[in-house]
Amino acid sequence: MVVFAAVVLPATAVRGQPVEQVTINYIEAAAAADQYANEVRAYVTVSTGGQKPISGLTLSDFKALEDGQAVTLVKVSRTDDPMAVVLAIDTSGSMQARDKSGQTSMEAARKAAADFITMLSADDRLALFSFNRESQLHSDFSSDHAAVILAVKGLEAKPNAYTCLYDTAFEAVKKAAEIPRGRRAVILLTDGKDERGDGFCSTHNVSDVIDLATTQTIRVPVYTIGVGPKVDAKELGRIAHLTGGRSLLAASLAQLQGFYHTLADQLKNQYRLTYNSQTPSGEHSLVIKVQRQGRQGQDEKRFWVPPLPAIQPPTVSFAGVTPSEESADILKVKVNIVPEQVAAKLRYYVDGALKTEIASPPFDAFDWNTAELSPGIHVLRVEVIDIKGQSGMAEMTREVAAAPTSLRAAPDSAAQKDRSAGGFPFQLAALFALLLAAAGGGIWWFRQRQKSDTVSVQMVGKTETAEPCEKIAREVEEATVFLVNAGNGAKGGVVAEMKIPTATLTVVENQDLAAGKTFELGGTTSIGRSKDNDVAIPDKAISRRHAEIYFDANRFFIRDLGSKYGTKVGGRDVASGREHLTDGSQIQLGPRTILKFHVSAQPETDENTQTKRYDLGGDEKTQVADPD
Repeated sequence: MVVFAAVVLPATAVRGQPVEQVTINYIEAAAAADQYANEVRAYVTVSTGGQKPISGLTLSDFKALEDGQAVTLVKVSRTDDPMAVVLAIDTSGSMQARDKSGQTSMEAARKAAADFITMLSADDRLALFSFNRESQLHSDFSSDHAAVILAVKGLEAKPNAYTCLYDTAFEAVKKAAEIPRGRRAVILLTDGKDERGDGFCSTHNVSDVIDLATTQTIRVPVYTIGVGPKVDAKELGRIAHLTGGRSLLAASLAQLQGFYHTLADQLKNQYRLTYNSQTPSGEHSLVIKVQRQGRQGQDEKRFWVPPLPAIQPPTVSFAGVTPSEESADILKVKVNIVPEQVAAKLRYYVDGALKTEIASPPFDAFDWNTAELSPGIHVLRVEVIDIKGQSGMAEMTREVAAAPTSLRAAPDSAAQKDRSAGGFPFQLAALFALLLAAAGGGIWWFRQRQKSDTVSVQMVGKTETAEPCEKIAREVEEATVFLVNAGNGAKGGVVAEMKIPTATLTVVENQDLAAGKTFELGGTTSIGRSKDNDVAIPDKAISRRHAEIYFDANRFFIRDLGSKYGTKVGGRDVASGREHLTDGSQIQLGPRTILKFHVSAQPETDENTQTKRYDLGGDEKTQVADPD
């Protein structure tokens, strides 16, 4: 073996140097957290022509292309991730050769390898192989660097032993593949080539090593160091280039220590480039370009992408409802979406009618104008749809109170003027009317005390006679409904007495309720999944407050309260408004629950019932059904 006397100083990272070489050492892809995407990480070495790594590069210095299409890099940083390194050192008979100083190749290799280990971080793990006619594992992966150094110092060259290089490289790659994720590398040192007499020593060839190191689930870079003139520089360079490593050729033993320093420096100064990919599962190509001081370098490697992660349907919940500063009628609604990154659309419904659809972030706010709502309970539903078409929803209710009204109509300005002009005669007339009203009220009260039947009265507005009327109403045994006549120009509300017929709902189909189960209905009956409803239906497809049945104008009606899966009567959707129910009407709630509505005949009003008008002490008059 020819030995050249030369010394190579340890390499150190440099700044401000032009780019000469870019190497993609390793690429891994795995599911991104809470996203319908894979996170791709590429570990890259950028160096000068002298193999010195360049430090200080930023995101703007890098460009990435996946399958020829530019991708947006999320982050570029100098990586300090722990490494898993496999050292494979030749111990064949030729390693007993000495240079001019009397040092053997084996001694130089032991010293350089031990020095390399001292340059690694405490969290880095190492494994050690030696090889001659066969490969031997001296130390499995360990972060006990002192123990590995001791094993290195115990290596000895075996006289007249052959060099089974490729079998050892194959085993070293398999050992590195035991580390599922993160940075890993094989550093292979030899002073010769794979040979045994006139043939090959290994059962594997160089292509087997490259194929294994570049398979979709392994991807291990192999760094090669060749010492002396007998090495197969072409094959060592091919292994390193195609697997993402580097190939260094030492002309003398004195260069070994510097080469190990160079590799340690390159491994410690790698860049980690991160981006998210939604490409389908399979093998893809990645090109990394680096431009610095007018010089550009690039490298391309193929890598494997796993199937896109399965994501759970999104969930949405109300985070808060507060009145706006502009108006108390405008409510600012905020929601929480999990995971927010996969949201594609957000829809808001009021009483089942779509109010707005938001197709781009931010999704978390909605202004609900309640001034346009009629008095009563209203349902706000929010629905989130993710990028896969999966959806989640939440509902809330808001009760809008009726505007307060007064029984006594405010006199117009003309009437007030006439009254003022009337003076004393007008006051006498008012006093006389008041006395008549008081007398009439006393007579009415006396007669009511003598009746055997009770009378139900509902007051319109607030009057001074509310207390005795409430006392009478508490004695009523049958439910009644009072309809207020709000005719134009009438000075008083007319209250009519209507009896509610008996009505029921019978279960026809439901997963949890037995067929034939019956629910009795009142004047207004709420239906839904929540136990707070008058009719609680245990069905996940039914909304918390799904629908409502109520009695109005001598008939029963049903209305949908903005449910997710809707309400049908006789096969017709109750999308908005209301649907009249008749005896035998079939009601479908969601896709799985069917109920049947039954109602008894409406009782006729007693022929002897008379309607009497009483003055309750004001300008307003109320008609009350009187059985006498």
